[in-house]
Amino acid sequence: MINRKKALTDVKSFVTILMTIAMVVLLFLPYDVNKEVLMIFSSAYGSVMTYFFNRKIKEDKEDGGKE
Repeated sequence: MINRKKALTDVKSFVTILMTIAMVVLLFLPYDVNKEVLMIFSSAYGSVMTYFFNRKIKEDKEDGGKE
């Protein structure tokens, strides 16, 4: 069970870092990106970040902060 949580944490960290790098590239580098694609990606980025960070807080509260 602990190995599954560790693997999930690694995947969440990887996705978070990858999506953050992609967001920075799309926002700050001089690429001409379709505005609809940027809006969809921005929505997906916000959803993923909200889910991951709220999920972690909820799991910590359910575990009583013990890991």
